Amino acid sequence: MNMIKKGFALLIVFGFFVACNEDGDKEKVSPKIVSFDTDQNSSLMFQDNEAVAVMTSDSRAYNIAQIIRVKTVDTKNIEVSNFAPFDIENATILATIEGKGQVQLFKIKKIRAHATQSMKYPFVDGTDLFLSSDNKEIDLSQYKTTGVDPGKISFDFTGDSEIILKLKKLQALKWTISYYDYDPNNDPNNNWEPIKAKDIRRFSGLMLNMGIVFVSDKFKQAFLKEQIIGNDGTTALTLAEKEKVYNDILTHSRFYCGKCTNVSGLGGGTTLGYADYILNGYISTDEGDITVHEIGHCVGFNHDSNMTYPKTINNVSTGISPVMTRINKEFFSGGLFIVTLQNYYKPADFQ
Repeated sequence: MNMIKKGFALLIVFGFFVACNEDGDKEKVSPKIVSFDTDQNSSLMFQDNEAVAVMTSDSRAYNIAQIIRVKTVDTKNIEVSNFAPFDIENATILATIEGKGQVQLFKIKKIRAHATQSMKYPFVDGTDLFLSSDNKEIDLSQYKTTGVDPGKISFDFTGDSEIILKLKKLQALKWTISYYDYDPNNDPNNNWEPIKAKDIRRFSGLMLNMGIVFVSDKFKQAFLKEQIIGNDGTTALTLAEKEKVYNDILTHSRFYCGKCTNVSGLGGGTTLGYADYILNGYISTDEGDITVHEIGHCVGFNHDSNMTYPKTINNVSTGISPVMTRINKEFFSGGLFIVTLQNYYKPADFQ
């Protein structure tokens, strides 16, 4: 009887150590950590020596909600790019694989501003076990040899830093951002001028700052309360019509961003252009009238509507431009913008 008891006790102890080992193994499963913070592990986009054709190519288009863009190169390789003009730290790249769900693919310790780099999938490059988004183990060893069909995987990023939490608010926007040279021949007879790397770098920050205002509840509520006049110049939009306009701004599909001259801005449909003083000034001033004026054109309004130029109604300047200017002041005073002179990676761009 004593031997049975001893054997049973040993079995319990053995089981306890096995359980501890199993739990210990699970604790060791964690995403691979990578960095793209030097010339040795990444290159930079939108630099002064880069060809305009490259900077304005389709490969450089990105969705503003996916400012850290991960795209497939082939079944075993991906490209990771940061389209923000500031460094981003401690981001987790998530991959949703058909039949597997969402996994924490890898962590980025740091990716510098406008950096890009290709890399192998971690499951091709030696890692088998991954964690799901709710920290359960997922075995991806089946893809080690074959890789993943590019049509069966998609990507996102997450993190808990202040800057990443701000960037995640942009998920409400559907904007694809492209840069475009509207004046490749430097024609003095039009209102465009050739786009340069410096223009694109500044533009990338302007779109982020404008976007974070649009998605804010402060802007939404102020806009819906504003008296907005339609294209006939006299009829005020109903609340339902204003809600549709606001949604049209958020879901506008694409902006081809360029550099204009002689005028402050040009916009309509997918065309969006700003003059140098706009690209140079948004980082340090609270004015927002010109930037949003062109957005008004992009969502279908003409100069008779105060979705472009303000209208004075009952001695009060009304329209989307006054709303944007008021909210911009609050964002500046509250330090709520995404891009600032403190985090922008080439402050000399604004001198």
